[in-house]
Amino acid sequence: METLEIPSFITYAIPAFFLLIGVELSFQWITGRKLYNFRDSIADLSTGVLNRGFTLLYIGFTVAAYSLLFEKLRLVRWDLEDPAQLWMSAILGFLVFDFLYYWAHRMSHEWNVLWAGHVVHHQSEEFNLTVALRQPAFHQLFTWIFFLPLALLGIHPAVLIAIGEISLIYQFWIHTRVIKDLGLLEWILNTPSHHRVHHGRNPEYIDKNHGGTLIIWDRLFGTFAREREEPVYGIVKPFRSYDPLYANLQYWREIVGLMRRASGPLDKLRILFRPPGFEPEHPEKPIVVPSVRPGAQPYRQSTSWARILYVGFWFAVVSGLSLAFLVSESTSVWVLLAVVLWSTLSLVALGQMLSETRRWKQLEAMRLSLTAVLCILLTSSYREWLPEPVGAGLMHVPFFWAVLYAACALGLGWLIGISGRQARQHAEESSAL
Repeated sequence: METLEIPSFITYAIPAFFLLIGVELSFQWITGRKLYNFRDSIADLSTGVLNRGFTLLYIGFTVAAYSLLFEKLRLVRWDLEDPAQLWMSAILGFLVFDFLYYWAHRMSHEWNVLWAGHVVHHQSEEFNLTVALRQPAFHQLFTWIFFLPLALLGIHPAVLIAIGEISLIYQFWIHTRVIKDLGLLEWILNTPSHHRVHHGRNPEYIDKNHGGTLIIWDRLFGTFAREREEPVYGIVKPFRSYDPLYANLQYWREIVGLMRRASGPLDKLRILFRPPGFEPEHPEKPIVVPSVRPGAQPYRQSTSWARILYVGFWFAVVSGLSLAFLVSESTSVWVLLAVVLWSTLSLVALGQMLSETRRWKQLEAMRLSLTAVLCILLTSSYREWLPEPVGAGLMHVPFFWAVLYAACALGLGWLIGISGRQARQHAEESSAL
Protein backbone atom coordinates (compact mmCIF):
# COMPACT_ATOMS: atom_id res chain seq x y z
CA MET A 1 0.00 0.00 0.00
CA GLU A 2 1.23 3.48 -0.86
CA THR A 3 2.51 5.37 2.17
CA LEU A 4 0.89 8.71 2.91
CA GLU A 5 1.25 10.71 6.10
CA ILE A 6 -1.94 10.58 8.14
CA PRO A 7 -3.13 14.18 8.56
CA SER A 8 -4.21 15.79 11.82
CA PHE A 9 -6.12 18.84 10.66
CA ILE A 10 -8.43 18.92 13.69
CA THR A 11 -5.50 19.12 16.09
CA TYR A 12 -4.25 22.24 14.30
CA ALA A 13 -7.78 23.64 14.01
CA ILE A 14 -8.44 23.54 17.78
CA PRO A 15 -6.88 27.02 18.41
CA ALA A 16 -9.06 28.45 15.63
CA PHE A 17 -12.13 26.78 17.19
CA PHE A 18 -11.50 28.51 20.51
CA LEU A 19 -10.72 31.81 18.80
CA LEU A 20 -14.10 31.72 17.03
CA ILE A 21 -15.83 30.77 20.29
CA GLY A 22 -14.20 33.87 21.79
CA VAL A 23 -15.53 35.97 18.91
CA GLU A 24 -19.05 34.63 19.43
CA LEU A 25 -18.78 35.29 23.19
CA SER A 26 -17.69 38.87 22.39
CA PHE A 27 -20.76 39.22 20.16
CA GLN A 28 -22.91 38.09 23.11
CA TRP A 29 -21.25 40.64 25.40
CA ILE A 30 -21.57 43.50 22.89
CA THR A 31 -25.18 42.86 21.86
CA GLY A 32 -26.53 41.52 25.16
CA ARG A 33 -28.00 38.56 23.28
CA LYS A 34 -27.83 35.38 25.38
CA LEU A 35 -25.97 32.75 23.35
CA TYR A 36 -24.00 30.80 25.97
CA ASN A 37 -24.65 29.10 29.28
CA PHE A 38 -21.59 28.16 31.35
CA ARG A 39 -22.80 24.75 32.53
CA ASP A 40 -24.00 23.73 29.09
CA SER A 41 -20.79 24.83 27.36
CA ILE A 42 -18.58 22.94 29.84
CA ALA A 43 -20.69 19.82 29.18
CA ASP A 44 -20.32 20.37 25.41
CA LEU A 45 -16.55 20.69 25.63
CA SER A 46 -16.29 17.76 28.05
CA THR A 47 -18.03 15.41 25.61
CA GLY A 48 -15.61 16.68 22.96
CA VAL A 49 -12.61 15.73 25.11
CA LEU A 50 -14.07 12.25 25.73
CA ASN A 51 -14.68 11.92 21.99
CA ARG A 52 -11.00 12.57 21.23
CA GLY A 53 -9.80 10.15 23.91
CA PHE A 54 -12.10 7.21 23.25
CA THR A 55 -11.79 7.58 19.47
CA LEU A 56 -8.02 7.17 19.74
CA LEU A 57 -8.56 3.91 21.64
CA TYR A 58 -10.49 2.27 18.80
CA ILE A 59 -9.58 4.17 15.63
CA GLY A 60 -6.73 1.73 15.01
CA PHE A 61 -9.29 -1.06 14.55
CA THR A 62 -11.48 0.90 12.12
CA VAL A 63 -8.51 2.13 10.07
CA ALA A 64 -7.06 -1.41 9.93
CA ALA A 65 -10.38 -2.87 8.74
CA TYR A 66 -10.75 -0.17 6.07
CA SER A 67 -7.12 -0.61 4.99
CA LEU A 68 -7.59 -4.37 4.57
CA LEU A 69 -10.61 -3.82 2.34
CA PHE A 70 -8.71 -1.12 0.43
CA GLU A 71 -5.79 -3.50 -0.19
CA LYS A 72 -7.82 -6.56 -1.18
CA LEU A 73 -10.93 -5.26 -2.97
CA ARG A 74 -10.30 -1.82 -4.44
CA LEU A 75 -11.54 -1.50 -7.99
CA VAL A 76 -9.59 1.65 -8.84
CA ARG A 77 -5.86 2.16 -8.38
CA TRP A 78 -4.74 5.77 -8.22
CA ASP A 79 -1.14 6.82 -8.73
CA LEU A 80 -0.89 9.00 -5.65
CA GLU A 81 2.57 10.21 -6.60
CA ASP A 82 0.92 11.99 -9.53
CA PRO A 83 -0.55 15.26 -8.12
CA ALA A 84 -3.36 15.25 -10.69
CA GLN A 85 -4.51 11.75 -9.73
CA LEU A 86 -4.12 12.52 -6.02
CA TRP A 87 -6.41 15.53 -6.41
CA MET A 88 -8.89 13.58 -8.56
CA SER A 89 -9.10 10.85 -5.92
CA ALA A 90 -9.52 13.47 -3.19
CA ILE A 91 -12.33 15.31 -5.05
CA LEU A 92 -14.16 12.10 -5.94
CA GLY A 93 -13.61 10.84 -2.40
CA PHE A 94 -15.01 14.05 -0.91
CA LEU A 95 -18.21 13.94 -3.01
CA VAL A 96 -18.82 10.25 -2.28
CA PHE A 97 -17.91 10.76 1.40
CA ASP A 98 -20.46 13.57 1.69
CA PHE A 99 -23.12 11.37 0.05
CA LEU A 100 -22.35 8.49 2.42
CA TYR A 101 -22.21 10.90 5.36
CA TYR A 102 -25.78 11.96 4.53
CA TRP A 103 -26.99 8.37 4.81
CA ALA A 104 -24.97 7.63 7.94
CA HIS A 105 -26.36 10.79 9.52
CA ARG A 106 -29.90 10.09 8.38
CA MET A 107 -29.82 6.54 9.73
CA SER A 108 -28.39 7.94 12.98
CA HIS A 109 -31.77 9.65 13.39
CA GLU A 110 -33.87 6.68 12.25
CA TRP A 111 -32.24 3.69 14.00
CA ASN A 112 -32.08 3.44 17.78
CA VAL A 113 -28.66 1.75 17.70
CA LEU A 114 -27.15 4.77 15.94
CA TRP A 115 -29.27 7.42 17.66
CA ALA A 116 -27.85 6.14 20.98
CA GLY A 117 -24.53 7.70 19.98
CA HIS A 118 -25.66 10.64 17.88
CA VAL A 119 -28.15 11.87 20.49
CA VAL A 120 -25.19 13.30 22.44
CA HIS A 121 -24.74 15.97 19.78
CA HIS A 122 -28.41 17.00 20.01
CA GLN A 123 -28.91 17.06 23.80
CA SER A 124 -27.97 20.71 24.27
CA GLU A 125 -30.81 23.22 24.27
CA GLU A 126 -28.37 25.93 23.21
CA PHE A 127 -27.01 26.45 19.70
CA ASN A 128 -23.53 27.93 19.58
CA LEU A 129 -20.02 26.99 18.57
CA THR A 130 -19.36 24.86 21.66
CA VAL A 131 -22.27 22.63 20.59
CA ALA A 132 -20.24 21.80 17.46
CA LEU A 133 -17.65 20.20 19.76
CA ARG A 134 -20.31 18.19 21.61
CA GLN A 135 -19.42 14.86 20.00
CA PRO A 136 -20.20 11.26 21.06
CA ALA A 137 -17.50 8.96 22.39
CA PHE A 138 -18.62 5.68 20.80
CA HIS A 139 -20.61 6.61 17.69
CA GLN A 140 -17.79 5.98 15.20
CA LEU A 141 -17.63 2.36 16.33
CA PHE A 142 -20.84 1.92 14.30
CA THR A 143 -20.83 4.55 11.55
CA TRP A 144 -17.45 3.73 9.98
CA ILE A 145 -19.14 0.86 8.13
CA PHE A 146 -21.08 3.35 5.99
CA PHE A 147 -17.83 4.61 4.44
CA LEU A 148 -16.42 1.25 3.30
CA PRO A 149 -17.54 1.83 -0.35
CA LEU A 150 -14.78 4.44 -0.53
CA ALA A 151 -12.25 1.61 -0.19
CA LEU A 152 -13.67 0.01 -3.34
CA LEU A 153 -13.09 3.30 -5.16
CA GLY A 154 -9.44 3.18 -4.14
CA ILE A 155 -9.59 6.11 -1.72
CA HIS A 156 -6.43 5.79 0.38
CA PRO A 157 -7.01 5.57 4.18
CA ALA A 158 -4.98 8.75 4.76
CA VAL A 159 -7.05 10.59 2.12
CA LEU A 160 -10.24 9.36 3.78
CA ILE A 161 -9.08 10.59 7.20
CA ALA A 162 -8.20 13.98 5.67
CA ILE A 163 -11.63 14.23 4.02
CA GLY A 164 -13.39 13.31 7.27
CA GLU A 165 -11.48 15.90 9.27
CA ILE A 166 -12.10 18.62 6.67
CA SER A 167 -15.82 17.76 6.78
CA LEU A 168 -15.85 18.06 10.59
CA ILE A 169 -13.97 21.37 10.47
CA TYR A 170 -16.47 22.73 7.94
CA GLN A 171 -19.38 21.71 10.16
CA PHE A 172 -17.94 23.62 13.13
CA TRP A 173 -18.84 27.13 11.95
CA ILE A 174 -22.45 26.28 11.02
CA HIS A 175 -23.34 25.86 14.71
CA THR A 176 -24.21 29.51 15.27
CA ARG A 177 -27.27 31.70 15.66
CA VAL A 178 -25.34 34.80 14.63
CA ILE A 179 -25.18 34.19 10.85
CA LYS A 180 -28.56 34.34 9.13
CA ASP A 181 -29.09 33.84 5.36
CA LEU A 182 -26.22 33.29 2.89
CA GLY A 183 -28.17 33.85 -0.32
CA LEU A 184 -27.40 31.52 -3.24
CA LEU A 185 -25.08 29.38 -1.10
CA GLU A 186 -28.18 28.16 0.76
CA TRP A 187 -29.07 26.07 -2.32
CA ILE A 188 -25.84 24.08 -2.34
CA LEU A 189 -24.09 24.17 1.03
CA ASN A 190 -25.10 23.21 4.52
CA THR A 191 -25.32 26.59 6.26
CA PRO A 192 -26.04 27.84 9.78
CA SER A 193 -29.68 28.34 8.80
CA HIS A 194 -30.06 24.77 7.53
CA HIS A 195 -28.25 23.33 10.53
CA ARG A 196 -30.35 25.29 13.02
CA VAL A 197 -33.33 23.46 11.51
CA HIS A 198 -31.54 20.14 12.00
CA HIS A 199 -31.05 20.84 15.72
CA GLY A 200 -34.65 21.95 16.25
CA ARG A 201 -37.22 19.82 18.07
CA ASN A 202 -40.16 21.55 16.42
CA PRO A 203 -42.32 18.83 14.77
CA GLU A 204 -41.76 20.32 11.30
CA TYR A 205 -37.98 20.30 11.80
CA ILE A 206 -37.49 16.78 13.21
CA ASP A 207 -35.16 14.60 11.07
CA LYS A 208 -34.45 17.28 8.48
CA ASN A 209 -31.26 18.59 6.84
CA HIS A 210 -28.84 15.70 7.39
CA GLY A 211 -26.19 16.90 4.94
CA GLY A 212 -22.59 17.38 6.05
CA THR A 213 -21.04 19.93 3.69
CA LEU A 214 -23.62 19.85 0.87
CA ILE A 215 -27.37 20.27 1.32
CA ILE A 216 -28.16 18.87 -2.14
CA TRP A 217 -28.66 15.34 -0.78
CA ASP A 218 -31.52 16.51 1.44
CA ARG A 219 -33.11 18.29 -1.51
CA LEU A 220 -32.78 15.11 -3.63
CA PHE A 221 -34.08 12.66 -1.02
CA GLY A 222 -36.91 14.68 0.51
CA THR A 223 -35.45 15.55 3.91
CA PHE A 224 -34.92 19.28 3.34
CA ALA A 225 -36.71 21.95 5.39
CA ARG A 226 -36.23 25.70 5.22
CA GLU A 227 -35.88 27.75 8.42
CA ARG A 228 -39.16 29.65 8.75
CA GLU A 229 -38.88 30.47 12.46
CA GLU A 230 -36.02 30.02 14.89
CA PRO A 231 -36.10 26.45 16.19
CA VAL A 232 -36.48 25.35 19.78
CA TYR A 233 -33.27 23.37 20.27
CA GLY A 234 -32.66 20.05 21.97
CA ILE A 235 -34.28 16.61 21.93
CA VAL A 236 -37.92 15.58 22.38
CA LYS A 237 -37.20 14.16 25.86
CA PRO A 238 -35.08 16.94 27.42
CA PHE A 239 -31.74 15.86 28.85
CA ARG A 240 -31.07 17.33 32.28
CA SER A 241 -27.49 16.47 33.14
CA TYR A 242 -24.03 17.94 32.59
CA ASP A 243 -22.26 14.60 33.06
CA PRO A 244 -20.49 13.81 29.74
CA LEU A 245 -20.27 10.04 30.34
CA TYR A 246 -23.96 9.77 31.27
CA ALA A 247 -24.72 11.78 28.13
CA ASN A 248 -23.11 8.96 26.12
CA LEU A 249 -24.82 6.13 28.00
CA GLN A 250 -28.28 7.53 28.75
CA TYR A 251 -30.03 6.40 25.55
CA TRP A 252 -28.50 2.92 25.74
CA ARG A 253 -30.30 2.65 29.07
CA GLU A 254 -33.54 3.53 27.28
CA ILE A 255 -32.87 0.89 24.61
CA VAL A 256 -32.39 -1.79 27.30
CA GLY A 257 -35.73 -0.74 28.79
CA LEU A 258 -37.42 -1.04 25.38
CA MET A 259 -35.92 -4.49 24.84
CA ARG A 260 -37.28 -5.67 28.18
CA ARG A 261 -40.74 -4.55 27.09
CA ALA A 262 -40.52 -6.35 23.73
CA SER A 263 -42.05 -9.85 23.56
CA GLY A 264 -39.58 -12.20 21.85
CA PRO A 265 -35.88 -12.38 20.89
CA LEU A 266 -36.47 -11.10 17.33
CA ASP A 267 -38.63 -8.23 18.55
CA LYS A 268 -35.94 -7.33 21.06
CA LEU A 269 -33.33 -7.27 18.29
CA ARG A 270 -35.57 -5.18 16.04
CA ILE A 271 -35.64 -2.48 18.71
CA LEU A 272 -32.11 -1.55 17.61
CA PHE A 273 -33.38 -0.69 14.14
CA ARG A 274 -36.63 1.01 15.13
CA PRO A 275 -36.82 4.82 15.19
CA PRO A 276 -36.66 6.83 18.42
CA GLY A 277 -40.12 7.03 19.95
CA PHE A 278 -41.12 3.50 18.93
CA GLU A 279 -43.24 1.65 21.51
CA PRO A 280 -42.91 -2.18 21.44
CA GLU A 281 -46.39 -2.65 22.98
CA HIS A 282 -47.96 -0.63 20.15
CA PRO A 283 -45.83 -1.32 17.06
CA GLU A 284 -48.41 0.09 14.64
CA LYS A 285 -48.92 3.29 16.60
CA PRO A 286 -47.57 6.33 14.70
CA ILE A 287 -44.80 8.30 16.37
CA VAL A 288 -46.10 11.74 17.27
CA VAL A 289 -43.62 14.52 17.98
CA PRO A 290 -45.01 16.85 20.68
CA SER A 291 -45.48 20.46 19.73
CA VAL A 292 -43.29 23.17 21.23
CA ARG A 293 -44.07 26.69 22.28
CA PRO A 294 -42.47 29.15 19.83
CA GLY A 295 -39.68 31.07 21.49
CA ALA A 296 -39.41 28.59 24.39
CA GLN A 297 -36.29 29.33 26.41
CA PRO A 298 -33.58 26.70 26.94
CA TYR A 299 -33.00 25.06 30.30
CA ARG A 300 -30.53 27.28 32.15
CA GLN A 301 -29.23 27.37 35.71
CA SER A 302 -27.31 30.28 37.13
CA THR A 303 -23.80 29.53 38.38
CA SER A 304 -21.90 31.44 41.06
CA TRP A 305 -18.61 33.07 40.12
CA ALA A 306 -16.80 30.87 42.63
CA ARG A 307 -18.15 27.73 40.95
CA ILE A 308 -17.35 29.12 37.48
CA LEU A 309 -13.74 29.81 38.49
CA TYR A 310 -13.32 26.42 40.17
CA VAL A 311 -14.83 24.35 37.34
CA GLY A 312 -13.24 26.54 34.67
CA PHE A 313 -9.77 26.10 36.19
CA TRP A 314 -10.05 22.34 36.52
CA PHE A 315 -11.62 21.90 33.10
CA ALA A 316 -8.73 23.82 31.54
CA VAL A 317 -6.20 21.65 33.43
CA VAL A 318 -7.90 18.33 32.61
CA SER A 319 -8.61 19.10 28.95
CA GLY A 320 -5.21 20.71 28.39
CA LEU A 321 -3.24 17.82 29.90
CA SER A 322 -5.43 15.21 28.21
CA LEU A 323 -5.09 16.73 24.75
CA ALA A 324 -1.33 17.17 25.22
CA PHE A 325 -0.99 13.45 25.91
CA LEU A 326 -3.44 12.46 23.16
CA VAL A 327 -1.68 14.37 20.38
CA SER A 328 1.80 13.20 21.38
CA GLU A 329 3.07 10.48 19.04
CA SER A 330 5.25 9.01 21.81
CA THR A 331 2.36 8.29 24.20
CA SER A 332 2.18 4.55 24.84
CA VAL A 333 -1.12 2.66 24.68
CA TRP A 334 -1.15 2.06 28.46
CA VAL A 335 -0.46 5.71 29.26
CA LEU A 336 -3.15 6.70 26.72
CA LEU A 337 -5.63 4.39 28.46
CA ALA A 338 -4.70 5.83 31.87
CA VAL A 339 -5.14 9.40 30.58
CA VAL A 340 -8.56 8.57 29.09
CA LEU A 341 -9.70 6.98 32.38
CA TRP A 342 -8.38 9.92 34.48
CA SER A 343 -9.91 12.56 32.19
CA THR A 344 -13.22 10.67 32.13
CA LEU A 345 -13.35 10.51 35.95
CA SER A 346 -12.38 14.17 36.19
CA LEU A 347 -14.93 15.43 33.66
CA VAL A 348 -17.67 13.24 35.16
CA ALA A 349 -16.89 14.69 38.60
CA LEU A 350 -17.09 18.26 37.27
CA GLY A 351 -20.29 17.42 35.38
CA GLN A 352 -21.83 15.90 38.52
CA MET A 353 -20.90 19.06 40.41
CA LEU A 354 -22.62 21.24 37.82
CA SER A 355 -25.63 18.91 37.88
CA GLU A 356 -25.67 19.15 41.69
CA THR A 357 -26.21 15.43 42.20
CA ARG A 358 -26.33 13.96 45.68
CA ARG A 359 -22.87 12.39 45.57
CA TRP A 360 -20.91 15.04 43.68
CA LYS A 361 -18.79 15.93 46.74
CA GLN A 362 -17.61 12.34 47.26
CA LEU A 363 -16.76 11.98 43.56
CA GLU A 364 -14.89 15.28 43.50
CA ALA A 365 -12.92 14.30 46.63
CA MET A 366 -11.95 11.04 44.92
CA ARG A 367 -10.85 12.93 41.79
CA LEU A 368 -8.74 15.43 43.73
CA SER A 369 -7.08 12.67 45.76
CA LEU A 370 -6.27 10.63 42.65
CA THR A 371 -4.94 13.71 40.84
CA ALA A 372 -2.63 14.52 43.77
CA VAL A 373 -1.31 10.94 43.84
CA LEU A 374 -0.69 11.03 40.07
CA CYS A 375 1.19 14.32 40.43
CA ILE A 376 3.46 12.74 43.05
CA LEU A 377 4.10 9.69 40.83
CA LEU A 378 4.78 11.74 37.69
CA THR A 379 7.29 14.00 39.43
CA SER A 380 9.18 11.21 41.19
CA SER A 381 9.38 7.54 40.26
CA TYR A 382 7.38 7.48 37.05
CA ARG A 383 8.65 10.40 34.97
CA GLU A 384 9.05 8.06 32.00
CA TRP A 385 5.25 7.95 31.76
CA LEU A 386 5.40 11.52 30.45
CA PRO A 387 5.87 11.35 26.66
CA GLU A 388 8.10 13.76 24.81
CA PRO A 389 7.70 16.65 24.26
CA VAL A 390 4.91 16.84 26.87
CA GLY A 391 7.10 15.66 29.75
CA ALA A 392 10.01 17.99 29.01
CA GLY A 393 7.63 20.89 28.60
CA LEU A 394 5.77 20.34 31.87
CA MET A 395 8.95 19.80 33.86
CA HIS A 396 10.16 23.25 32.81
CA VAL A 397 6.94 25.16 33.52
CA PRO A 398 7.61 27.13 36.71
CA PHE A 399 5.45 26.10 39.66
CA PHE A 400 3.13 23.96 37.47
CA TRP A 401 3.15 20.94 39.79
CA ALA A 402 3.11 23.12 42.91
CA VAL A 403 -0.04 24.85 41.62
CA LEU A 404 -1.69 21.47 40.99
CA TYR A 405 -0.79 20.24 44.51
CA ALA A 406 -2.15 23.45 46.01
CA ALA A 407 -5.34 23.27 43.92
CA CYS A 408 -5.96 19.69 45.06
CA ALA A 409 -5.38 20.60 48.71
CA LEU A 410 -7.57 23.70 48.55
CA GLY A 411 -10.30 21.76 46.76
CA LEU A 412 -10.30 19.05 49.43
CA GLY A 413 -10.39 21.71 52.15
CA TRP A 414 -13.34 23.41 50.44
CA LEU A 415 -15.24 20.11 50.25
CA ILE A 416 -14.57 19.39 53.93
CA GLY A 417 -15.86 22.86 54.78
CA ILE A 418 -19.05 22.35 52.75
CA SER A 419 -19.68 18.96 54.37
CA GLY A 420 -19.11 20.43 57.84
CA ARG A 421 -21.56 23.27 57.26
CA GLN A 422 -24.19 20.88 55.90
CA ALA A 423 -23.73 18.53 58.87
CA ARG A 424 -24.19 21.42 61.35
CA GLN A 425 -27.23 22.66 59.46
CA HIS A 426 -28.75 19.17 59.50
CA ALA A 427 -28.06 18.83 63.23
CA GLU A 428 -29.70 22.20 63.96
CA GLU A 429 -32.78 21.26 61.90
CA SER A 430 -33.03 17.91 63.71
CA SER A 431 -32.76 19.53 67.16
CA ALA A 432 -35.43 22.07 66.20
CA LEU A 433 -37.83 19.22 65.49
